[in-house]
Amino acid sequence: MDSKDPLEYLKKSNPLRITVSGDIGAGKSTFSKRLAQELGIPRIYAGGLMREEATKLNVTLDELSNAWEKNDTGDKELDALVKARSEMLARGVFEGRLAWHFVKNPDVRVFISVDPEIAAKRIWNDSSNPLRDKYKSIDALKKANLERKKSETARYKNYYGLDAYDASNFDVIIDSGNLSIEQVFEEAVTKIAEFMQGLD
Repeated sequence: MDSKDPLEYLKKSNPLRITVSGDIGAGKSTFSKRLAQELGIPRIYAGGLMREEATKLNVTLDELSNAWEKNDTGDKELDALVKARSEMLARGVFEGRLAWHFVKNPDVRVFISVDPEIAAKRIWNDSSNPLRDKYKSIDALKKANLERKKSETARYKNYYGLDAYDASNFDVIIDSGNLSIEQVFEEAVTKIAEFMQGLD
């Protein structure tokens, strides 16, 4: 199905709080950015929130990041910022591991999955991805991604008692492994609109 009609439906939807979570290398940032642009609504994500907070506190992004890391407060600070922003916005695309939990009354919760091997190859072949240059091989990158996921899962469980990757947390799940960027977008938009129409 062409995503044009679903997009038109979503453009008229208000409120429209869409959360986007996913596996490392699944393409959630690419999808979130395009979805927000197509719908003409804000995209709320960690990097943007951190830059805004750094500006407000009159510190550099590195200084803020280092302070949060030193005090082990980064995750909680970002989650609080996401929650606060969602209380201000009736329409937005909220990207993050736990956005589905912290966004106020999300209308649809999306998860984009990908096989770890495919994810590692995507990152390895993307010369613009800073993760690529940190590892000597695809296998090393894959191992690092799996360790990061394990660490995040344990951390969120410890902080909030939540499983960030539990499928029951989401309304729409897209496996991006064998799909192009365009196919991911079209399938996700169609399923988001179908889910929301089912709630009408």
